[in-house]
Amino acid sequence: MTAPTDRVRTSSPRASVCTPEPAPPVLPDLRSAPATDAELEAVVRVAAAVTGMPMATVNLLDDTAQFQLATLGFPQLVTPRAESLCDRALRVGGVFASSDLRADPRFAASPWVDGRRDRVRGYAMVPLPLDGVVVGTLCVQSREVHALDQDQLDRLADLGAVVCALLQRHRDSQATAELARASEAARAELAAAHAELSAARAFDTALLDSLPVAVAAVDAEGRITAFNRVSRLWHGSDGDPTLTPQDLPQRYDLRTVDGDPLPPDQVPLIRLLREGRLEDVPITIAPDGLPSRLVSCNGDAVRDPAGRLLGAVVTMVDVTAQRELEAQLRTAALHDPLTGLPNRSLLVDRLQLGLAGAARSGSPLAVLYCDLDGFKAVNDGWGHSAGDAVLVEAAGRLSAAVRPGDTVARIGGDEFVLVCPDVDGPVAAEVLAARVTDALSEPLRSGPATMHAVGISVGFALSAPGATPETLLTAADEAMYRVKQGRRHPR
Repeated sequence: MTAPTDRVRTSSPRASVCTPEPAPPVLPDLRSAPATDAELEAVVRVAAAVTGMPMATVNLLDDTAQFQLATLGFPQLVTPRAESLCDRALRVGGVFASSDLRADPRFAASPWVDGRRDRVRGYAMVPLPLDGVVVGTLCVQSREVHALDQDQLDRLADLGAVVCALLQRHRDSQATAELARASEAARAELAAAHAELSAARAFDTALLDSLPVAVAAVDAEGRITAFNRVSRLWHGSDGDPTLTPQDLPQRYDLRTVDGDPLPPDQVPLIRLLREGRLEDVPITIAPDGLPSRLVSCNGDAVRDPAGRLLGAVVTMVDVTAQRELEAQLRTAALHDPLTGLPNRSLLVDRLQLGLAGAARSGSPLAVLYCDLDGFKAVNDGWGHSAGDAVLVEAAGRLSAAVRPGDTVARIGGDEFVLVCPDVDGPVAAEVLAARVTDALSEPLRSGPATMHAVGISVGFALSAPGATPETLLTAADEAMYRVKQGRRHPR
C-alpha cells in the first residue's frame, strides 16, 4: 500500500494525542532519566525497523529548546525549539507524517530541510503527552523521500504510548521514592521520643499503604522494618523482621529476570546497604499460587544527620505488562508474520553480527539465497491459502536443515535467505546448499491429502574483507539466479 505524501492523524486508539498547541512544563527530572536510557534506545531502534527509516529520536521540548533523550542514526543534540521540525509538526496537530518535507511550504525553509543543518525529506512524528500536556515527541526521519502506510503509523503511535509509559513510570518512581525516603528519615529523627515515634509510625503505615507501588525497608542489619500493602499483596505475606538477609530470597521467592533464584547479596535492599543508591534494577517476584511479576526497583540507603547508616528503603513498580508489550512490538517489527522467521530488518542485523564475528575469527560467513521453484503454480492453481501453507512447511524444512546458530529468514514472497557463520570455504558452502536442496526434494503439503512438487534454487556467496550485508545479499542473489537459469536452459 502506498501512503499519501502528507498524513496527519488527530487521534489513535493506541496512543493519546494532544492536539492543541503544546506548552510543556519544565520537567528537568525527565531529562535526567538514565534508568530509561536502554529502553528508549530500544524504542528508537524498533521505530526505525517498523518504518524503514534510518533515523529515529525521542525528544523533550520546553519553551526554548529541544532535548534528545535517545537517538538512532545521528548524535544526541540540544537545539533551539524555534528550529525544531517537531515544534512545527506539533503545531499542525496529532500524529504527523510527510513523505517529502521539501515539498511542504510549512517545512521547506527549515534549516533541517534546506541544508543548513541537514536535508531531511521523509518524516513522521508522534506527540508524547503526560497528564494531557505534550512534553516531547517520537519521530523518524530519512534524507530520502519515504512514504509510510497507515499500519506503520499505527505501530509508531504504539511506540509513542510505550515512551509515555516509560517517562510516566520514571516520574512516578522518583516521586514515590522521595516520599518513602522522607517518611523513613522522619521516623528515624523521632526515634528519641516514644509518643512522637508511635505517631510517626502510624502515619508512615497509612502513607505507605496508600501508595500504588510496593515499598519495603530494612534496618542497618538488613532486617525488614517496613512492608506496605502492595508489598504484602505481591509477596503473599507480611514482612518478617526475624529473617536474616540470607533468608530473604527463598522466603519471598525472589528471582532474576531469567527466573533463576536471586543470590542473597543481589537482593535490592541488601545491595542498597552496600551501594547507597539503585535505579531501575529488575527482579522477579514469583510466590507460589500468585502471579509472577517483573518489578523495577529504585531506592536509597537512609542515614542520620551524622552520616550513620540507619537502613534502606526500596520502591518496586510492576513492569510486567510493559515489558510484554515491548517484546511483542519487537517481535512484530523483526519477524515475518506468516512463518515466524526473521524478516529483512532482523536478517541485516544478523548479517552485521556475523560479519563482525568473521572478521575476528578469520572464518568466512556463507549467505545462501533461496527461491522456490514452481511456487507460482501453487498460488495460481490452488489459491493463496495453499501457497501460505506451502511457505510455512518450506520454512520448517529449511530451519531443520541448517546447523544450530544458523539463521533462516524470509525476505518476501517465496524468497528465503540463510546466514551460516564459520563455513570452511566453497566446498563446505556447496554441501550446505545441497542439504538445503535435499530438504525440499519431497513434495510440500498444503492440506491433509494435497501435495505439491515445489523445488528450490540455491545460490551462495562467501564473505571477504570489506563485505557488507548488501554486497553479500546481492552476490548470493545473482548466484541463485544463475542456478535457476541453468535449470531452465541446460547446456
